[in-house]
Parts: sequence; structure tokens; C-alpha cells
Amino acid sequence: MTKELKEHNLTPMILTLIILAVVLFTAFAAGKDYYNAYTAKPSRVVFPPSETHAAQIKDDGTEVRFRKFFITVYGAKQVELLADFNKFGVEPIMLTPYSKGYFEVTLALAAGDYKYLFLVDGKETLDPSNNDIVEYGGRKVCVKTVR
Repeated sequence: MTKELKEHNLTPMILTLIILAVVLFTAFAAGKDYYNAYTAKPSRVVFPPSETHAAQIKDDGTEVRFRKFFITVYGAKQVELLADFNKFGVEPIMLTPYSKGYFEVTLALAAGDYKYLFLVDGKETLDPSNNDIVEYGGRKVCVKTVR
């Protein structure tokens, strides 16, 4: 070793660079999963099956808007959307699973207020990204407003 290397102990600096490289790699890998899950194009667009909803769109000529319903629940196997337009699960709408527990579905909806919640592996769950919660039919549900 040269005299300069002996005077400066490079071991701490090398260890710091290795740790920094590992941290950056991990952060970018996690960011890629987040980006892919939240920006992926929907695998399908669903038109709610409710006859009332279809008649509303047809009769009053309301413009249809596409709205995404999504939830992240690690370890979940199946997520279903329960809403007033599918009679709270009588006419099922399943969310498509993606990586890291992310589930989503995109629906075509006319303007209005819609009450909904998720059924995660058989357990009713409010949407954690929606604070607009009301009492409806004896249970708490979220409200999504489409304009």
C-alpha cells in the first residue's frame, strides 16, 4: 500500500459506499413496484350491471365517467366491490389483483353520489383512501362523488 492509503483508513468510506448502494437499490426497487401498481393501465373496465344505473345513463343522457376503485391489502386473496349500483354484492364486481396486495377496478359511472365498501376475503372494509363516510342501511359506507 502507498503511504497515502496507510494514512487514510479507507475501510469506513468503502463500507459507507456499499451501504449507500444497497439502500439506493432497495429504494428504487420499491419505487418501481409502487409506480407499476399505481400507474398500470386497468386490466378491464366494468359497466355496473344494475338496471337502474343503466337506465339512468340511457334516459337522461348523462355523460359517463370512468372511476377507479382501488385498495391495497397485503396478504388478501380476493377483493370485491360492494356498492349501491350492484346491490351491495348481489351482482358481484371483483377487483383485479396486482403485485404487493394492490387491487383495482375501473367503472363507467354517470354523475352522482355512490355508496360503496370493499369485501376483502369475506370481511367488509371501508376504503382507507376515502374519508367521506356515511351511515347507510345499518352500516358505515364510503361515498364516491362523480361529476
